[in-house]
Amino acid sequence: MESEITNESYELLDSGGGRVLERLGALVSSRASHAAWWRRKLPGAEWRKAVELKREVKEPLKLRIGTLRFLLSPQGGVRGLAPELQELWGKAGAQCSAFAEQQRRPARVLHLFGGAGGFTLATAQAGAAVAHVDVSADAIKRAREHAALNTLANRDIRWVVDDPVKFAQRERTQTTRYDLIVIDPHTPKDAKRGFELERDLGALLSTVSGLLSDKPIGVLICCRQGAVSPTTLQNLMRQEFNVFGGAVESGEILLKGAEGVPAVPSGVFASWHKAA
Repeated sequence: MESEITNESYELLDSGGGRVLERLGALVSSRASHAAWWRRKLPGAEWRKAVELKREVKEPLKLRIGTLRFLLSPQGGVRGLAPELQELWGKAGAQCSAFAEQQRRPARVLHLFGGAGGFTLATAQAGAAVAHVDVSADAIKRAREHAALNTLANRDIRWVVDDPVKFAQRERTQTTRYDLIVIDPHTPKDAKRGFELERDLGALLSTVSGLLSDKPIGVLICCRQGAVSPTTLQNLMRQEFNVFGGAVESGEILLKGAEGVPAVPSGVFASWHKAA
């Protein structure tokens, strides 16, 4: 089993010169990263081992990121799987496990802009009941495949093809409430109207504040597209959730490798969590 994990594992090998170098199971690949301005640490010979995914990968490749398994499509690439979020996936899963132990029931999770499903998989592994919402039917199909790959196909996951903002607005008129809400806004290429942080995020946070249960875990927002400061997110979260008590934290989302590999800024996050 250990050899299988090794053969499928994702690893950031190096970064710099506007690119990142990654191990994708048995393959080494390179992709652009506008934040990686510094000099590379590995010699050029190591970087020249990188292959072009569209040429080398004809069928989806199984890839393990942290404790989760995904299917890497040469068209979608690594970016869509969001390896930079694996620490936050683990934290969300741990929160759901602790909640279930304290409250004697599974946590209810809402994952808006679900994408490849990292948060959905991590919280479902922890026993949570999850509503996974994405506007793209293709994205939902891929996330369901990832759930099956992680032996989660029979877990309590509600797959919803819908505009996440409109879904949240309609859900407020229903009786379902959620203990943990994760928002990871992104705009699919085929979307008719994109989600704009400055225009849309404040209103969405106001909407989801009405979707929280009586004993919530919290709300997490990840922004991996566009330029936004952690302080901006922190102020928005405090504005909306301070009335419930608890605490707000924010910071950079970093793509990390082994010790000595420069971490790559990949966005920002903010979370509000209700004190136990």
